[in-house]
Amino acid sequence: MRFHATQAEAVSSERHSELISRYVPREYLLSAVDASAIGIVICDRRLRYKALNRSAATIHNLPVEAHLGHKFHEILGNMADKVAPVWENVFASGQRLSNFEVAGQLPKRSGVGHWILNLFPLTDTRGRVAQVGCFVIEIASGTSPQPPCADDLEQIRLSPREREILRLVAEGRSNKEISSILAISVRTVETYRSRLMLKLQMPSIAHLVQYAIKNRIITL
Repeated sequence: MRFHATQAEAVSSERHSELISRYVPREYLLSAVDASAIGIVICDRRLRYKALNRSAATIHNLPVEAHLGHKFHEILGNMADKVAPVWENVFASGQRLSNFEVAGQLPKRSGVGHWILNLFPLTDTRGRVAQVGCFVIEIASGTSPQPPCADDLEQIRLSPREREILRLVAEGRSNKEISSILAISVRTVETYRSRLMLKLQMPSIAHLVQYAIKNRIITL
């Protein structure tokens, strides 16, 4: 019985990955995204959910399937009034919107949450904006650790090499790739990664990615 449940979960996960890849070009994806707390959402012009990953569904405390085909107001409640105009602006302008901060309470969660949104247009074969995608990063909640803010960067005093390695890690580069790019040993890369996590008080690589995005070391 357990085998069948695991197999069904794998098929479901693969199907959701196909939904995402149908809309999101490869250049927008970081290899760390699937294993992190970064949510991905794709919506159409009527602000209906067309695709999303499990991290986004977890933020809303609803299954992936409960989103598909539904409008923002059905999922986000009053929060939709804050984010809908932002999405509509990207549809109208065709321009990305980076590091938009929003706070509020979601219908299926207790307490106020804080998120950073990075939106990007997705065009059809005629060059028209058909969908808009969004990377969602939760920066504060009752259960998620909050990365240091941008003002803390100087206090932490990252060296140029540390910032360089942090950028490559956040881009999803492997230790071997970073080693080749910087002409240093893999062991040295591993040491820098461990030092960064300790220095920035980050419990995982996913949190390093969030920190790098929030402090504009990389942009989506």
